[in-house]
Amino acid sequence: MKQEAIPLPDDAAMAVERLERLVQREREGRLQAEAIAERGLRELYESQVRLALLQRITDCANRSNDFSEAIGEVLKEICEHMNWAFGTAYRVEGGGAAVSCDAWYTAEPAKLFPLVEATRDRTFPRGEGLPGRVLRDGHPHWIDETELAAHACRRIAAACCGVRSACGFPVLIGDEIVCVLEFFSHTSMLDKDAILLTVTQAATQLARVIERERARATLLHDALHDAMTGLPNRTLLDERSRAAFERLPESREGLAVLVIDLDGFKAINDKYGHHAGDIVLIETARRFDSVITARMGGRRRGDQASWRATLARVGGDEFVVVLDALPDPAIAMDLSGALIDALKAPILVADEYVNVGLSIGIAHSGTSYCSVEQLRQDADLAMYEAKSGGHGGVVTFSESLGNERRNRMALESELRDAIREKQFTLYYQPIFALGKAGANTGKLRGFEALIRWNHPDRGLVEPGRFIPAAEAGGLIVFIGDWVLRQACNAMARLHAEMTAQGLDPGELPYISINIAPQQFLQPTFSSHVQRVLLETGVPPELVRLEVTEGVAIIDPDQTRQVLEQVRSWGVKTSLDDFGTGYSSLSYLQNLPFDTLKIDRSFIASMDDPKSRKIIRAILDLASNLNLSVVAEGIETMEQGASLREMGCEYGQGYHLGRPLDEASAFALVWPEGTASAA
Repeated sequence: MKQEAIPLPDDAAMAVERLERLVQREREGRLQAEAIAERGLRELYESQVRLALLQRITDCANRSNDFSEAIGEVLKEICEHMNWAFGTAYRVEGGGAAVSCDAWYTAEPAKLFPLVEATRDRTFPRGEGLPGRVLRDGHPHWIDETELAAHACRRIAAACCGVRSACGFPVLIGDEIVCVLEFFSHTSMLDKDAILLTVTQAATQLARVIERERARATLLHDALHDAMTGLPNRTLLDERSRAAFERLPESREGLAVLVIDLDGFKAINDKYGHHAGDIVLIETARRFDSVITARMGGRRRGDQASWRATLARVGGDEFVVVLDALPDPAIAMDLSGALIDALKAPILVADEYVNVGLSIGIAHSGTSYCSVEQLRQDADLAMYEAKSGGHGGVVTFSESLGNERRNRMALESELRDAIREKQFTLYYQPIFALGKAGANTGKLRGFEALIRWNHPDRGLVEPGRFIPAAEAGGLIVFIGDWVLRQACNAMARLHAEMTAQGLDPGELPYISINIAPQQFLQPTFSSHVQRVLLETGVPPELVRLEVTEGVAIIDPDQTRQVLEQVRSWGVKTSLDDFGTGYSSLSYLQNLPFDTLKIDRSFIASMDDPKSRKIIRAILDLASNLNLSVVAEGIETMEQGASLREMGCEYGQGYHLGRPLDEASAFALVWPEGTASAA
């Protein structure tokens, strides 16, 4: 007999129902907790995998300073992590286009070959293709299957490879896009947040590699280039020069070195300051580079015999050009002419236009050279020979020039020893009043101090044999200062002795001292003269400084200022060798001279009517300007007589009196030593 269920009381039924709901909620909570735990574990695993990926990418970035080494490994890691079919990269330089750097990765090269080939060597301008869009907008871009099939520039290659989606990411240094990463996948890219997080962090590590690569390139560039002009410096020039010399054929022909020095650069620095000098150097380098680039651009492309050029600034105002693989030596001379022409147009400096000239020395390689350093030295010698002419130009080295220049350098070395060992002595040539017409005698008025070199082996050396070398080597300043002090000392002794003997002060002779342009233009010249006057005690009015017209040409303003200053102390001034240089009446009008000295070349050719007319004109000019005149180089009685008849006041020369040592010359001032005049 079937037993019937006994209905529960209402309270019991409700209790059971509550228990069932609790069990259900507990079951659902347990399932939810298990799902959360599973998702957390999955996210933790994915995070650990991503962190491991980024750690590998970071390690790769840390051990590499070369982008080309790091990018391949980074593309491989990302593609394998994301299970993407193909990854590649593009470099961006100067904000221009995205250029393929031929760095790519795919696990299936054969299958992805069409897409790889369609991507290699590609350049994407801003806005074109996926890399161009990333470059234009500065943020990641995604392309799905529809857009890839309809618009992508590589859609045919992508379709052949079964690619369904693509993405591109910028690699940034600050706000600058330096690289674009591009990836393709066989499936749709759905989890964009995870992709974005992973790839952007990898891109940050790549940016660090590029930053170090740039810093290294900058350091290397700075070490090998001149900071002011950007040209190669001496270090890079030496490296390229030696490599070029080693490439020479057995004949050692085909290499030329041009050493270039700017004419007048120091005057620009002195007048306008070093900032102006920097402007001149930068503009000069720009013009030189433009000329050389244009000349090299005219070569036939692919011609193995085409010449190469390296333009460098090696210091100061000196540039060097090394020409390599020259098919014709005449190219060096033609290029030199073009460089000179390039500087004919003035350069704007401090709101004024200044002109700069060039002195260029050329040396060509040959079997006599064992190193490129020897070639450079000979080009340097040729440059100094060009510069010694006074007006720049181009000189090609020759063996005779080398011998001459080396002899001059040896002479300069000996002169330095002579200065140090005090081997110089002064001779004094008397200057006489020529007297009135018909008279045979004149009065001794002064002396010109003339230097001699008491050489330990060659004996007494005339100034004409060593003064040019002293001027070229910059030693004339030291020699000139020594002459000034010695002459003033000697004359102070003579004056003291004459005064002690009770002679008329009006009979005291003056001393005439030659001042070299380099000496005169020293900023401290006038203060040096004043110091010598005070220390020696010589009467300033009996000191006469002789300068040439070349001084006025170099800097008329400074010349006038110095002359006025020394004349304010009583010192007299003479314009030496008048008529042989840049003679201009403006100098006589604007510069405070007391005396003109007629050059000996006019006196020697007095038989020529033209020379007599020039002398006559000089005497008339001096008379009108209230200047005294001294004629140099009077060698005969007839010359002296003619000058006296023409009204020349003073004269000197071998006929009147040869240069003498101090004792012999000063003996002429005493009555028993009175000399004869023409």
